[in-house]
Amino acid sequence: MMTHIPTSEQIFQSNFSSNVRMLNSAKIKINREINRFLRKGDESSVQIYTNLYLLIYSSWAEASLVKLVHTPSGFSLDEKKEIFKDRDVLNRWKKCVNIAFSKYRKQGSEIPNKKKKIHKMLDDYLKSQGNIRNKIAHGQWSYTLHKNNITYDGNAQALVDCIDVMQIETWFEILKQIIDIVLGLVDSREHNDHYAHYHFYFDKLTKVQSIIEERRKWTLEDKVNRLKLKPITFNNNPS
Repeated sequence: MMTHIPTSEQIFQSNFSSNVRMLNSAKIKINREINRFLRKGDESSVQIYTNLYLLIYSSWAEASLVKLVHTPSGFSLDEKKEIFKDRDVLNRWKKCVNIAFSKYRKQGSEIPNKKKKIHKMLDDYLKSQGNIRNKIAHGQWSYTLHKNNITYDGNAQALVDCIDVMQIETWFEILKQIIDIVLGLVDSREHNDHYAHYHFYFDKLTKVQSIIEERRKWTLEDKVNRLKLKPITFNNNPS
């Protein structure tokens, strides 16, 4: 029996993936705290932890992109450098998508539309979120300023004030589907008739639409009411 020896690329991605796992763990813990404060009606704590949740989402989105780009046998070194040379995370994501599509050998008339759809989703779930994240990361948790740090930014403030845990949960779920679409492109091969791409693209796009439609019916008030119906559990582990 032959022993599989991981490549340096596989080892690197595995080591880096610990960052994504840690952020997933942080996501669960922050979400749990938000639910606890929602149940108590502690709006101040809910806002604090929602801001932390947004920071976790932004960090997770960036780490997930790096993990994706380092998919073993996925992108060449030159392609990785091309993606990472852009400092803007949104542009990095779009470059990643474009390069992944360039690996898809059956370049048909539907490809530009597919790329456009994914770019639109990235704009919807990374662009304004990144702008809000920058305000929070620069200490503007309750009063936002323009880039000059001299004048009040009312538009940014409106965005910060309307973000809630349910929106952030939706962002996580949708970006997961986009990651799978790109993985489908990277894993597609001519010898299997690009099955991975066809399977992942349409399956995940349908899932995105399903998430959007389902979450559109939910409100934060509904979530609070559901939480109050659940029995309170206590952590008996010693601190």
